[in-house]
Amino acid sequence: MAHRLIHLKSEKRDIQQILSSYFFLISAILLLLTSTVFSVIQYRTLKNNTIENLSHTCMAVADSIEQQINQMNMISLNAISSTAMKDAFSAYEAPDISGYQRNIHRRELVDALITAKGFDFSIRQLNIYNMDQGGYGVGGYNGELPGSVRDQPWYEAAMLASGRQILTQPHQELYPGQTQSSSRDYFSLCRIFYDNIHKPMGIVEVVKFYDDVFHLALQPESTYHPTIVIYDSLGEQIFPPKDQDSGMFSYYDYISQGETEIVNTLSGEKEHIRISRSEENHLTVVMAVSHREFLAPVYRSMIWILGIFLVLFFLCLLISALLARKFSTPIRHIYHFLENDEKEKFQTLEMEDTNIREIDKLKSSLNENIRSRKAATDTLMILKEQEVQAQMLALQSQMNPHFLYNSLSTIAEMAEEGLTEPVARMCQEITDIIRYISSNKEMRISLEEELEISSQYLECIRMRYGEQLQYHFEVDDSMLDVMIPKLCIQLLVENAIKAVTTKAPPWHIRITGHVEEYRWYIQVKDDGPGFDAKVEENLRKQMDGILQNGILPSLKIQGMGILNIFIRLYLLDGVPFLFDFGNLPEGGAFVTIGGHLYEKNEISAHPSGG
Repeated sequence: MAHRLIHLKSEKRDIQQILSSYFFLISAILLLLTSTVFSVIQYRTLKNNTIENLSHTCMAVADSIEQQINQMNMISLNAISSTAMKDAFSAYEAPDISGYQRNIHRRELVDALITAKGFDFSIRQLNIYNMDQGGYGVGGYNGELPGSVRDQPWYEAAMLASGRQILTQPHQELYPGQTQSSSRDYFSLCRIFYDNIHKPMGIVEVVKFYDDVFHLALQPESTYHPTIVIYDSLGEQIFPPKDQDSGMFSYYDYISQGETEIVNTLSGEKEHIRISRSEENHLTVVMAVSHREFLAPVYRSMIWILGIFLVLFFLCLLISALLARKFSTPIRHIYHFLENDEKEKFQTLEMEDTNIREIDKLKSSLNENIRSRKAATDTLMILKEQEVQAQMLALQSQMNPHFLYNSLSTIAEMAEEGLTEPVARMCQEITDIIRYISSNKEMRISLEEELEISSQYLECIRMRYGEQLQYHFEVDDSMLDVMIPKLCIQLLVENAIKAVTTKAPPWHIRITGHVEEYRWYIQVKDDGPGFDAKVEENLRKQMDGILQNGILPSLKIQGMGILNIFIRLYLLDGVPFLFDFGNLPEGGAFVTIGGHLYEKNEISAHPSGG
């Protein structure tokens, strides 16, 4: 059964299937990446446009209300700044005048109030109250005002405001005690005014229809159905009326926090809010839209992207199949030619040109090779024995590094245990590592590449030992481009593996790195038996000798470890390099190396690090 599984895993596929799979995979990945990037850009653009639309709507509502209140405020200022109105009002309210004089002063007061009100018929009423009792009004009602101003709900706020404007809640009365038959509510702006010695004379009230002041808040020019709430300078809600929104969520606490996305605790829905503040009247307009409604246009606009993606996806599938067929047909022809055992011994390949340079070159080379083999058959038989002998001599003369020896031993053990797939994977990994080790074109290499090969090596070891070996990398991302001596970390890791495997598992190896004051530091720790005291003393003695007299000892293959790294750091960076090693208090050993912080663009200017 095991042999059958191995056979199934190693079963070869047709080239058309392979090419079709690769073409489709690459096309699908590129299409997916392009669609993803475009979708993200489109999503952000549409979302920003939606936010901008809501912001403009919110600002338009705030500007409209500001304009209406400024109009009311201007009339109240015209009234209280009128000397004629103050004089007529003071004379009219005097207790010891005759009826004739009172009529004269009444006409003067009416003229002053009408002048202040002007011909703006959107202002429904202009009332002026005495500080104690009575007053006078013009507009929808012309005449004396009964009752006391102290009974008004806005009286205390007006007194505390000391001449600043006060905005009232909506009401049904044009003046105290009189209710308009219309179902439309009124909205008032009030403020106290003073005489020449800054003594309160009375309170002026300007009245408009509530829906005229807040008409844009009642019917906002928006594609959404937003909830609009308006607060005055004291945080009191003036729109919508408090008696109409007893169950409304309060947004005021979120205004000072500057939040744009909140959760409505009453409805349980996520909402987007936009805020616009009036600098002149100190009003705050809050516009809230539910998350679903806010993103609905965005999602609708992106549906067509999904449709295009699906169409292109199937096009990729079709094109991949056509391309795979075009490239695979001549290659299959060559394959069947080579596989045909019944053809003549030196028969050449007969195939039309494909206009594909590589395939046509392959056909020509194959036919030429057949003709060459036909001419050199006898010579080949003579040279065969000499070739075998030369290969044997080459194999005998090759070096057998300790790394390769250990790796091959591990592969042999795993092969005996029947671990076919891990063996194949490990062979590929070791091939990459040996290629890396045997490459001598650079003395330094980036820390990222060195960590990759070290990780690759550790994974090879874990294929043998499994979870018994644990390793951790803790290296700052900011130092991945730092240039370090080639193979220094890999050799330290290899030494650590050699050390920890002399004791019972589990084994732990930790590689850390950081940058400090223009220098890089790498440390490798293990939980092995640690350095032998004599070995440590001998290593330190050799290192001290190198630093004192600069004479380098000869190294054997078995010596390509700690001392090898020390010498390479010495040659590359000179004396100002860091190298430390020893045993840990909790058991195990550590090796710390470090040097000047070189980056790739500095290596050409400082080839030796000095």
